Amino acid sequence: MRTAIFAGLLACALVTSAFAADTESASLKLKTPATSESFIHDGSAWRCTGDVCTTTKARSLPAARACRKLAAQVGELTAFTYRGAAIEGDALTDCNTAAKKG
Repeated sequence: MRTAIFAGLLACALVTSAFAADTESASLKLKTPATSESFIHDGSAWRCTGDVCTTTKARSLPAARACRKLAAQVGELTAFTYRGAAIEGDALTDCNTAAKKG
């Protein structure tokens, strides 16, 4: 009985940690290749390969604000996912436009 309870608790812990990782990570795709292999943004370490940059620990911000701040720092984005939320279409266009103005 104890083994079954322990196995159930372990399975819950693994599922919870996998879900947490998905809600803390972020990725972006740049219009042009990144100029550096890594950068720090709001305390998060980002790694870039070509035109794609990712982080495993993104700060808790509204996705639209994070998009604007990142686009202002690294350049125009063609795709953006932040803590499980994807910014697409008109919202991504608005993000890039606001970053250029800011």
